[in-house]
Amino acid sequence: MTDVMMPTSSEQGAKQDKMFEHVVGSPGDKNCKYEKVRVLGSGSFGEAWLVKRVADGQLLVAKRMDLSQMSAKDQKYVEAEIQCLASCSHFAIIKYMEDFTEDNFMLIIMEYADAGDLNMQIKQRAAEGYRYFEEHEVGYTFVQLAMSVDHIHRRRMLHRDIKGANVMLMTNGLIKLGDFGFSHQYEDSVSDQVASTFCGTPYYLAPELWRRQRYSKKADVWAMGILLYEMMALKRPFMGQGMRALMECVLSGNIPPLPTKFSSDLRAVCLAMLNPDPNQRPSIAELFAMPQMVKLLRDFEKSAQASPLINDELKKQIQDNINEIRETKADDSSTTHVGHVGDVQTAVQYEGNVRKESSKQWKDRYLQLRDGNLVISIKKGDKEAKPLPVTCVASVVPIPFHAAKLDGVFAINTTDQKTMWMQAPSRAVAYEWIHKIQQAMGVA
Repeated sequence: MTDVMMPTSSEQGAKQDKMFEHVVGSPGDKNCKYEKVRVLGSGSFGEAWLVKRVADGQLLVAKRMDLSQMSAKDQKYVEAEIQCLASCSHFAIIKYMEDFTEDNFMLIIMEYADAGDLNMQIKQRAAEGYRYFEEHEVGYTFVQLAMSVDHIHRRRMLHRDIKGANVMLMTNGLIKLGDFGFSHQYEDSVSDQVASTFCGTPYYLAPELWRRQRYSKKADVWAMGILLYEMMALKRPFMGQGMRALMECVLSGNIPPLPTKFSSDLRAVCLAMLNPDPNQRPSIAELFAMPQMVKLLRDFEKSAQASPLINDELKKQIQDNINEIRETKADDSSTTHVGHVGDVQTAVQYEGNVRKESSKQWKDRYLQLRDGNLVISIKKGDKEAKPLPVTCVASVVPIPFHAAKLDGVFAINTTDQKTMWMQAPSRAVAYEWIHKIQQAMGVA
């Protein structure tokens, strides 16, 4: 019997160090696209480096992940993060640059936030004897968070993991919302395995999710409310020793009073977002229609435009985003309709010609959304495949052009970890499909 020589851990480490060496080199290496500056952190799936782009010296983040160490579900999280980041272009969202794959490893290059994160700031102030933020500081940060979530919701996406650690800070006073993909862990919150689903305790989980209802945009709003509470009180509104105690605390609806140093207007915004009934909780568009938020948006506009730390290009992006928000009416169904959270709508009807990706080939198909099912056939009137109930759809997201090499592509991700790529006749039709499917799911 021949002995099989397995690589030692040092050999594996040396091999990993050579991964992507044509992309990311050692400090001082000018023969690659990026050079390493320092390690930012590491985890079970890989590590993140601060890197410098050789061409212009810009600091960025390189996340290297070992896909072979991930379950199929975790690989979907990575894929989802790339899909979401690549389809978002917003001043307050971490910018995706590019990605590379080599063997079973993936490298993602993204924007670097140079001033830590909001969770760190909150903890530091609490440790310093509850040194509260000033109201204008809270408002300046929170309105940017609301603008970033508004951008995501307008594009028929959910964030699903809004928390202080995912709100990165910049030295110019702006924020960057990040970490989309791994937030898809919340899709499991409707199962009976809540305790094993989360890394840590799910402090930001909305009441309807504890009741095993489907995640919706209103759950993102709840998480924003929790974070606003934390910024004001420097502590969480709901605490408990273990999952069950936390769940009971959240479902009780008892919210400790906020510090009176903050205005009643700001406290009212926070409490509106923490309404335990998702159907009474404001959408993002309804939030921006509140007089308090109108003022916060106006104050942010003035401060940002006057700031010497924000360049002209960013100022234009900010102004364009503010104008977009102001032009949206609170009752605009394209941005605020959520249906009755938790209900799957069966009356939604939509159909049309699409192309379906199969084994790297695109094939003409006819897609129908009827009676709560997605039904595929070769052409209209032909024999139909087994219907896919919308209750088995975990998420539906747009695929950016650079990833699909085609326009109008969207992905349907199922609860059994499968993904179908569809191409609609145009990008507008693709977004309509996404919206209709999400409506049928009860989350749009």
